[in-house]
Amino acid sequence: MLLYARTCRSTALLMSNVVTKACEVSTMLRSITKHLGVVFLLFTVAISAGCASGSALVTGQSRPAIEDYTTVAILTQMPDGADPIAMLKASSDAGWTQQGSLNYALDELKKQAAKVGANAIVLAARETSTQTVGVPDDGGGTFISSFEVEILQGTAIWID
Repeated sequence: MLLYARTCRSTALLMSNVVTKACEVSTMLRSITKHLGVVFLLFTVAISAGCASGSALVTGQSRPAIEDYTTVAILTQMPDGADPIAMLKASSDAGWTQQGSLNYALDELKKQAAKVGANAIVLAARETSTQTVGVPDDGGGTFISSFEVEILQGTAIWID
């Protein structure tokens, strides 16, 4: 009988420790999931830093690619005798400021122009678009963040 009582007490003590550890783990998991939305959003922002996207629709005769895209000139009016090559579009939300995002978009526009062999771009449009992202959190609320996307459009051209 004494052995049985010790076994019951040992089992009860062991079960108490298991329940205590389970509660600790549960609390820790709740804390992690509560902040998971914020962590996910910060991770997404971090991996997209420095990124811009762009496209070129070739509408004329493309030329050999320009190696150094930084030499592509930016114009606001179509010069006489220019040879249109492509319609371009670039966007970025990666800058820490609106100017930073604009700079990334402009660099991407120049890269797209250089790929089709243009030595200049005539800017046609600039747009700033606000994007909003919501990430649910464990407390039943939603973590909301918004950011601005800079969008540039232009025509890639060749000028002599």
